[in-house]
Parts: sequence; C-alpha cells; structure tokens
Amino acid sequence: MNKGFILAAVAGITWGTIPLAVKQVYSTGSASALEISFFRFVIAFVVLLVATKMKNEPVILKNKWSLLMGFWGIFWMSSISFYGMQYTSAVNATILFNSNPLFVAGLVVFLKWEKITFLTVAGILLGICGVVLVSGVTVDIQLQGDLLVLLGAFGWAVYTVLGYRLRKVSSLSVTTSSLFWGLLWFPFFIWREPIAITTPAWMWIAYIGVVPTAAAFLFYVKAVDVIGSTKASVFQYLAPAVAVILSVGFGLESVTMYQIAGVVLIIMGIELTRRADTL
Repeated sequence: MNKGFILAAVAGITWGTIPLAVKQVYSTGSASALEISFFRFVIAFVVLLVATKMKNEPVILKNKWSLLMGFWGIFWMSSISFYGMQYTSAVNATILFNSNPLFVAGLVVFLKWEKITFLTVAGILLGICGVVLVSGVTVDIQLQGDLLVLLGAFGWAVYTVLGYRLRKVSSLSVTTSSLFWGLLWFPFFIWREPIAITTPAWMWIAYIGVVPTAAAFLFYVKAVDVIGSTKASVFQYLAPAVAVILSVGFGLESVTMYQIAGVVLIIMGIELTRRADTL
C-alpha cells in the first residue's frame, strides 16, 4: 500500500483515541476545553521542536501558507469547534466535523489545485454516511452549535488544503511551524482564572499532545504531501469508528448494528477513495 495511505490511516486511528482521553481529563474536573486544547498543542510543539533541532531543519517557516495553517488548523479549528460543542450534541459535532472532506474537495476544485474524480466524491459521501451511523441515527438540529462546529470543520479543511501548497517543504518543519503560529492566538482567550490541573489530568493531556497531536499531525501533513489533500482527509473517518470500538472495549457503551454497519461503510468509503485513480 502507498506510504501516504498508511500515514493517513495511522493519523485517523490515533485521532480516534482523543475522545476517550479527553473524557479522562474531564473526569478530574480540573481542566476546561480550551485549556486541554492549548496545552496539547504546547506539548506537541515542544516535541516537534526537539525533533526539528535534531534533524537541523527550519523551525519557523516565515511564509503566508505556514501562518495561515497555524491560524485555521490550530487555533480556529480547535477553539471554534470546542466552543460549538457547548451548544450542540456530541453526535451532531462528530457528524458535522467529519464532513470536512467535502469542504476539502470543494476548496481544491474552486482553487484548481487538485483533480477530483467521481469515485473520490462517492467515497467521501459513503464515509460520511458511515460516520452518521457510527455516531447514532438520531440528530437534533441545534443551529448555533452546529454552525460553529461546521466553521471549525472548515478551518481544518483549509489547513489540509494549505498543507498541499507546502508539499515540497519538510512535513516536520511545516507541522512545527503551524503549531507555533497557531499557539500565538490562544493566550488572548484562555486565561480567565488560575490554572489548577491535577497530575492525572496532565498525564492524559501529555498523551493527547504527543500521540494524536504531534505524531498524528506530522503523519497527516506527510500523507497530504504524498497522496493529496482530498484523499488524506477521508482517512479521518477512521476516528469516530475507533472511538466507538475503544468505548465498547473499555465498557463505556454497547455497540449497535447501526454502528457496525457504519464502520463497514467507512472502510468501503476509504477503499473507494484510495482506488479512485486506478479503477
């Protein structure tokens, strides 16, 4: 299998562990959504900063693409999405955020940066149907929260597309630099009261920062370099499927036939997108 598909799949799978880890942080009652988001990116930046220094690669890319990736994919995506989640259900948020491959496809077509085939679009839609089934078939429209989550999803789509513009630059430098530029926005919004995060919460935040953020973002940017933004984005459909599997495995919820069918549709959608250029 193409290296890019493997990297995108690993990123999608590790993102699926985030909900379980975040629930563990929330169970301590010591960290807000914005604090979790901010510190996960701080930890990820430090890890990748060390890696860039060890490989003697540029840390801060002084170009508009890197700066825009930081704003849209780090600050905007996380802060707007988390804010929207306060006003909508977890089901709505999962479905709406994971619809962002449609934004990616629309952006690359509008900008004429990539070619989109019918099978690619079919794979995206099939994957979204799978996400809907995995998340649950009952969806209540909650306009304010839903729109905010969609805006957050759009930010991640912009990040994905802009990453393709920097495909000739080291993915390590691109990821580290975008984290730096994105982190600059957080201090204006995060500190309203003293931080009192407990040790168990810090351990989970550290995991989120290292594995599904530092490593997964690096793999994802490299995957975009290799297979393009549209195909790479489809692999994030693995995240809700993995989240459900882990929740069942840890006894947090039971699995339904709808969710099993959803996982099958997600796999079919990814495979259809992967083979779009060969069929």
